[in-house]
Amino acid sequence: MYRLLIVDDEAVIANGIKASVDWQKLGIVSVSIANNLRQAKEEFNNQPFDMMICDIEMPQGNGLELFEWVREQYPQTECVFLTCHADFQYAKKALQLGSFEYLLKPVPHDELKLVMTKLIEKIRKEKESATRENERFWQDVLNQAIPSNLDKMMEVIGKQKLPYGRDMRFLPVVISIQHWEKSLTARDAQIMDYALRNALEEVVIQRDKTAQIVRINSDYLLVVFTQDLPPDGGFDYFCKEIKDRCKAFIEVCNHYLYCHLSCMIGKGVQAHVVRNMVEELMAFKKNQVNCVDRVMLIDERMKKETQIPQPPMNVWSELIKQGNKKKLLEESQQFLDSWKRIDCLGAKGLQQFYQSFLQMILHTLQQQGLRADEIFSDHLLPERILSATRSVKDLQDWVRDVLEKALVHIQGLDSNETVVEKIKRYIALHIDQELSRQYIADYIGLSPDYIVKLFKKETGLSISDYILRERINLAKELLSMTDTTISNVALTVGFSNFSYFSTLFKKEVSMTPQDYRKCCPQR
Repeated sequence: MYRLLIVDDEAVIANGIKASVDWQKLGIVSVSIANNLRQAKEEFNNQPFDMMICDIEMPQGNGLELFEWVREQYPQTECVFLTCHADFQYAKKALQLGSFEYLLKPVPHDELKLVMTKLIEKIRKEKESATRENERFWQDVLNQAIPSNLDKMMEVIGKQKLPYGRDMRFLPVVISIQHWEKSLTARDAQIMDYALRNALEEVVIQRDKTAQIVRINSDYLLVVFTQDLPPDGGFDYFCKEIKDRCKAFIEVCNHYLYCHLSCMIGKGVQAHVVRNMVEELMAFKKNQVNCVDRVMLIDERMKKETQIPQPPMNVWSELIKQGNKKKLLEESQQFLDSWKRIDCLGAKGLQQFYQSFLQMILHTLQQQGLRADEIFSDHLLPERILSATRSVKDLQDWVRDVLEKALVHIQGLDSNETVVEKIKRYIALHIDQELSRQYIADYIGLSPDYIVKLFKKETGLSISDYILRERINLAKELLSMTDTTISNVALTVGFSNFSYFSTLFKKEVSMTPQDYRKCCPQR
């Protein structure tokens, strides 16, 4: 959106120009009027303008003098001159100053509209080109394609004709996009990115032509402000102003874009220190996972990380085995909700929770005879792991997804397996442990006498005979296919007494474990 200043010593003419064109249709949101050089300079000091329509012949200094001053102070401002006389010297001077057009009064409305339309198109193209070049420069700085060396950077700045000087200081502001209240398609994401940038320009940058928005990645934006202010006083005031603007930006994003984010404001540094400052800001944010919809200054001292309560993983494991979905989801979400109230919750705490929870899930599913790597292939991708530990909300979403998927598979086992199949699966999973009919009955949820009778009826074997057969079969495989010691084979199949294992093995196979290994060479 653009701003226009009309300068003419005759108020009637100035107001007539303002009323002659529908400026909003051209994208001009603000049209101001000044009647002399002094007023025009005051208007520029209040706010910069993209373009100026200026009379040449005025008392108290002519329009050419005004434009010379504008060119020095606001070099991006374009100018269209108006005059009552076709004076060659005026036209020559206007062209030398770089004016866009030189029109004779009275200007027909259609002609003025056409000239201003062309001027706006010129400004738009130049702005887009400059924005692309400036953003590419800072992306190269962040990616180290341009070394963080002041002399090298100034060399690149000179070649690319960027508006940065050696003594300038730059204020980086990192915006971390936490989450959207609504899920976004790829097309939606493009639209919302455009909306975010517009909001940044209107609320935070506020017509600062030297400020640059830089896309770091899908989760982070950077705004680089440029200031020529001295080290003390002015710059501190500028930082406070930026903090207030960032607060307003967050409110706009919450209310209109359904987006939650945080803003991290760095220190004013020279160009070659910007990359380090941005990395420091991003690390600062990653260690403040509950910093949502807030503005923080890098100078604000962090409190010591709070001791956080540990999750009851054993209880959750039992609830998974029981298939108690409602209680499990309720308790896990409430537990993580309590973490949202911890001011100084670091990323380390989330990573530790993630690792403990994942270990619990893997072990619990293994006990049920399920392979977690097959069930959770999508949930264990590196990018999903990184996003899960970015904030408490992201962790909650990941935990809920994992639990729901785990419960679906466990319930699927319960609905598809017969009692005998469940008994066999339990034995296979615990073949190296003590196996009693009471343990098995507790797992199945039936009485020991009932499962013994049912198993005998359907298989023709007692449970104890079936266990022995499975242990001996596994021992035979280990003896023939591995070179592990026979005592280790005995332990692996659930015998702590080596001599007892040898006696039973010989009874079942008609030879000792040593003889069996000799007769059946390793494959």
